[in-house]
Amino acid sequence: MKNNTTVPTTYIPLEKFHILPVTGLTPQNLKYSAKKIIKDREKISTTTRLNILAKSLGIKGGFANFANEFEEKLKPFMVKHNLHKRVNLLEHKYRGMQLGYAQFTHQQVSERLFYSKGQMPSKLFTGHDFDFSGVLAWDMLELNTALEVDSDWESIITNDIHLKVFSDGYDITQLNERQQQLLSQGLSAKVAFKVVDKSSLPSFIDLITDDEAQDATSTAVKHKELVTTAAELILIKNHNTVSSCYNLLGDNLCDTYCYGPDSEVEVYFEEGTLKSEIQSIKKQMEFFSNVLNEWLQASDCGWVNVIPYNENLIFLSDNSGNYDFLIKNQRDKVFSHQIYGDYLKRADIPSFIEDYRFKRWEYFNYKGNRELDSHLAEQHYYANGGLTKNYPGQHVILQNYYETSGDYITESRSSNKRLHGFKKIKLAEKELMVSELITIDEINDFLHKNHEYFATRKGDSLPPLNSECDKGLAATCTFYDVLAYISWAEKETNVPLRLLAYDEYLAVRDNEVGKSAHSNKGSDMTFHTSDGRQYPGHPPYMNESDFDALTLRFPESLTNFEKNGLEFIDSNFFAEWLLEGVSIRSASLTSFYDDANVLRASGPRDCTGKYKGIKTGFRLCYELSK
Repeated sequence: MKNNTTVPTTYIPLEKFHILPVTGLTPQNLKYSAKKIIKDREKISTTTRLNILAKSLGIKGGFANFANEFEEKLKPFMVKHNLHKRVNLLEHKYRGMQLGYAQFTHQQVSERLFYSKGQMPSKLFTGHDFDFSGVLAWDMLELNTALEVDSDWESIITNDIHLKVFSDGYDITQLNERQQQLLSQGLSAKVAFKVVDKSSLPSFIDLITDDEAQDATSTAVKHKELVTTAAELILIKNHNTVSSCYNLLGDNLCDTYCYGPDSEVEVYFEEGTLKSEIQSIKKQMEFFSNVLNEWLQASDCGWVNVIPYNENLIFLSDNSGNYDFLIKNQRDKVFSHQIYGDYLKRADIPSFIEDYRFKRWEYFNYKGNRELDSHLAEQHYYANGGLTKNYPGQHVILQNYYETSGDYITESRSSNKRLHGFKKIKLAEKELMVSELITIDEINDFLHKNHEYFATRKGDSLPPLNSECDKGLAATCTFYDVLAYISWAEKETNVPLRLLAYDEYLAVRDNEVGKSAHSNKGSDMTFHTSDGRQYPGHPPYMNESDFDALTLRFPESLTNFEKNGLEFIDSNFFAEWLLEGVSIRSASLTSFYDDANVLRASGPRDCTGKYKGIKTGFRLCYELSK
């Protein structure tokens, strides 16, 4: 499908959380940008804005000197390099169905070129005018159907013979003579197929509106001859693996490509993976990287020229007078301070939520190649014992990576106060004060004193979930309710309260499960209608408002057990919210979805678990000062 090319706005982050949009490079463009600044609370003069814009473009002497440089140097430079019309040279005009060939953003390309070591490429593949909608868009059914007409090619491609020859020294003499001859032609070998001409088929709309089209379907199918290459067939057959090579981490998509340390692939290994397995997979990735780059370099389409103007400004160009530009340390989007959207106002975010502070730091303060950093963070995570089953999320491991490297420093939050009702727990390297589960009485007190939050909150209705006669039982809340409660409680106590982290929770529990952990019975919680009728099990499907009105109550036989002086509910259908924004089932220590992947299998944060017959509560903790 051919798309209209639009040029996105570039954003420059400033100190004091201001953001300047950039739409062009003329003095008039910069004056417009200065007017359209996205301001935070601090004042910033128009002159300062203009000077910052000039400096961001690598122009010395501020905006006063920019107009002269634009006329005397920048405009002649653009004429010399045939840079006449600005278009988006990153947008794919002809998109296929293969998700592995994603469209890059301007920030990605900018950070790859400005913050990477080694030689600056003179050409880069962005895929802007490359046809991803042809053979490359085939699914496996289309590939297999095409291969059926040539049994020799079918055997070579489906059995990955090219890969086996490269990786394992496969003995091709065991193949028939024609297959050996086809292999000898290499990746550029031409392959001709007859495939269905989809343009001759009636559309979906035709089929549902035209009886004659339906009757003619069996005779309307036409075929056409299509010529492709061995390389394309290999890439289609292995598109899920090849996507790990299609990135801007190194020189994979550059004219300087030569497989080696700078040719990074997105493949990661858990600690303990056999060396033989690692070497085998790395060899495979080398093969696919070579195939991909050789195939791309055989075409003039999709490539752009990389033309640096100075240390802060790079132009991209095609060979038709079109250009795009990149600015050092640019951003693709405006930073949103409302990281939880409509669920939680900025003022209701408690201090322990490092997400906000980290995202703000990363946007306004950090200068580097984030795509490469994320790749290195993945490697760091698995090299230090990280497991796929408990993968905490890319933003979490990236933050941990920056903390380890010393780029980002978390705020130390502790207190020497001893709050009533908290139990001191000694862990390996710290002492925590941990509360019992927050009760219905306590959550009702919070809601009574925070009318505005209660009136605008989103998620499961709280009254039907906290309708127990005994208000000393554990409250049921969404994760956003928990955050708002902690933010309020911090102000009330002047203590940096938070939730237990996953590893802390397991340590407090000594990794021991409750007696109900292995029960195969359904939920022991009970649903009731507003007139008091109890459902024998989980209610049938009903509209959302009716289900929201149902109460969910603890069983009369509810029991607790004690660990390290704290009470825990012995039910597999009661869960507790953790620091990572996930919940853990109290009896079995399993995830929301009742598997071992607690950090990975997170339920919705705006949900209490009600739709699964689960109540989700929380307890507080804080770290004692040393």
